[in-house]
Amino acid sequence: MDHEEEEIEIPNYFICPISLEIMKDPVTTVSGITYDRQSIVQWLEKVPSCPVTKQPLPLDSDLTPNHMLRRLIQHWCVENATRGVVRIPTPRAPPGKPNIIEEIKNLKKFGQEALGKEDTLKKLEVLAMEGERNRRLMCEGGVHKSLILFIVKYAREEEEEEGQHRIKGKLDESLRLLHLIGVPLNEARTILIENERILESLTMVLNQKDFMNKAYTIVLLRNLTENTSSHIVERLSAEIFKGIIGFLKDVVSRSNRVNPSVCATVQPSNSRVRNKAPSKLDHSVVIKQAVTAALMILLETSSWSRNRTILVDLGAVSKLIELEISSTGEKRTTELVLGILSRLCCCANGRAEFLGHRGGIAIVTQRLLRVSAAADDRAISILSSVSKYSPGSEVVEEMASVSTVKKLCAVLSIDCSLSLKEKAKEILRDHIDEWKKFPCIDVALISKLLSSSPKDLLTEYYSRVGV
Repeated sequence: MDHEEEEIEIPNYFICPISLEIMKDPVTTVSGITYDRQSIVQWLEKVPSCPVTKQPLPLDSDLTPNHMLRRLIQHWCVENATRGVVRIPTPRAPPGKPNIIEEIKNLKKFGQEALGKEDTLKKLEVLAMEGERNRRLMCEGGVHKSLILFIVKYAREEEEEEGQHRIKGKLDESLRLLHLIGVPLNEARTILIENERILESLTMVLNQKDFMNKAYTIVLLRNLTENTSSHIVERLSAEIFKGIIGFLKDVVSRSNRVNPSVCATVQPSNSRVRNKAPSKLDHSVVIKQAVTAALMILLETSSWSRNRTILVDLGAVSKLIELEISSTGEKRTTELVLGILSRLCCCANGRAEFLGHRGGIAIVTQRLLRVSAAADDRAISILSSVSKYSPGSEVVEEMASVSTVKKLCAVLSIDCSLSLKEKAKEILRDHIDEWKKFPCIDVALISKLLSSSPKDLLTEYYSRVGV
C-alpha cells in the first residue's frame, strides 16, 4: 500500500469498537451499539455484557443485522477500490438461532421419529459445533432429554440386533451430540430418577467394543450420578463397574501404543453445562475427560464395602496401578488413583491384589512427596495399610528395595503435615527390627528420626535449607 493509500480516511462508524477494523458483518445489539458479528460473538462467549455500555448481554441475545450500515461500507469500499480498498462481500445469514429453533420445533413435534431421520443428528451436531450459544439453546429446548431417550432406544436395539451399521451409526451420533451439548446439572438427578432404563442402556454401551462410545458414556454417567441419590450410587451394578474398568484398561493399552501419557492432561467437564465443546470434537480431550469421570465414579462408589469387593474382584487394583504407571504423575489423576487404591486397600483382598502387582509399592513410593498434599496423604495411607495388615517379609523387603524407607525418612525430615509424619513414624517403628538386616538401610538415621520430636526435626530442616 503506497503513501496515498495510507492516508485514506475511514469513517469512524465503519469501525468495530472491539476489533478496531472495518466491519464486514455489522450487527446491532439490544444495547443499541453496532459491532462486527464475529467480534461481538467471541466477546460474549467470554464476557456477557456490552463492551461499550456495560449493559448485560446474554450469549443468546439477538444480534440484528445492520443492513444500512453494511451497504454504506460496501459502497465506500467500491468508491475507494482504485486506492487499494477491497470490497466487503455480502455476508451469508448465520445458520445459528433460526435453524436451531426450527430443529427443536421438529424434535418436539415428531419426537424420536425426527431424530431417526437420516440427517437430523448431523444437522444438530454441526449447529452445536458453532458455539456455546447454540449448545445453550439446545439445552433450553430439551434436546438433551430427547437424546437420552433416543440412546436408550438404540442401545437396546443394537444389543438385540448386533452388527446393524445403521443402528450403530445412530448410537454413535447421539452419544457424540449429547457429549457436545451436555446435561445441565440441575436436571441430571431428575432425568435419572424419571427413567430407570437409562442406567441399563448405558451399561450395554459400556460393555460393547466401541472405545469412543465408552468414553462418551462414562462422562454422561458421571454427570447423571454426580448429584443423585446416594442409594443409586451405592447400588450401581457390577456390569457398570466392569465396563468402567475395561475402559481404563483400554486407555492404558492405547497410551502404551500411541502416547505414553494419554491421561497426563485430564480436563474436567465444564461446571455449568458439562462437556463444553471445543471448536471441533477432539477425541484426545474426550478420552481425558472420560478418564477423570471414570476415576471420580470409582472413588465415590468405593466408599461402600459392597462396591469395594466388586471392584477388587474385577481386577480394579492392578488396572489402577497400570494407569498410574502409564501416566506422568499428573496431579488430578494421581490424586484420584491413590484415593481409590487407599480405599480398596482397606480390605484384605484389595491389599493382596495390590501386593500381587510388582509395581504397586514402587509407584506409590515414587508419587509420595512429588504431587500434592492430598496425594501424599493417600499414598502414606496405602503404605500404612499394607505394612500394618500384610506385614510379610516380602513387603518389608520390597519397601527396602524400592526406597520406600528412604522416602518415609524424608517425610520426617521435611516440613509437612503432622498426621503424615505420625503415619510415617508408625511404619518405620513397626519394622525397624526387620530393616536392620538390610545394609542399604541407615538404621541409625531411622532411630534418630524416631526419637526426635517433630519440633526438633523441623528446626533441623529449616537450618538445613537456610530459613
